[in-house]
Amino acid sequence: MNRHQKAGLAVAAAAALSLSLTSAAYAATEEKPSYASSTIVVSDVRTGEIVYQQTEQIPVEEGSTTATIETRVPSPPVPSAPVIPGVVAPRSSVGGNHDNGSVKSSITITYSLNSKGDQIRSEKVTGRWTPDPGFALQGRKVEIYSGGGSPSIIKKAPTTNTYSYNTGWGFQTKPPQNSLTSPRVLAEVKFKLSGTGSAWLKLTHWVDLSGV
Repeated sequence: MNRHQKAGLAVAAAAALSLSLTSAAYAATEEKPSYASSTIVVSDVRTGEIVYQQTEQIPVEEGSTTATIETRVPSPPVPSAPVIPGVVAPRSSVGGNHDNGSVKSSITITYSLNSKGDQIRSEKVTGRWTPDPGFALQGRKVEIYSGGGSPSIIKKAPTTNTYSYNTGWGFQTKPPQNSLTSPRVLAEVKFKLSGTGSAWLKLTHWVDLSGV
């Protein structure tokens, strides 16, 4: 192999290495889709037994400054009652497909990122509980965490099924993607289907911005 051929191979190898490094750097810096994490837990108030639990990641549009999470828990069990001929049980069809109804929880977090994207600020939290007809609610609780190792916390006890709170917080360093250190909100309520003898259940709904 002559000197010119060796030089040509060296140039080609350098070009290939440069392309490989550029592609790797692009892949490393490519932005990942943003999301908010939602976790709901339904437990028996008396026994503490968890009867339902689900965690999911909800996509958040790029450039958005709000994350809205709405979830509906499954129908609670209703104690069986003697069947009386010719009488249709509450919330059932003649065909026997039962739907006991349920409660829906909705949380919206309004937040801001600084120009570099390395600081975050939770500005406002709004939400609501929407019970189907016949459901009683009590023990409402909302907690808002700023995030970080020693977060600021706002604790409220709403007396109605809707709430709205401004935080008044400033920017803070955006923590790693961790649900325990990211800005997050807890909305909790106890519910039961009235007139059925069913147990009181507790709906615990966490939303965090670990993926923003």
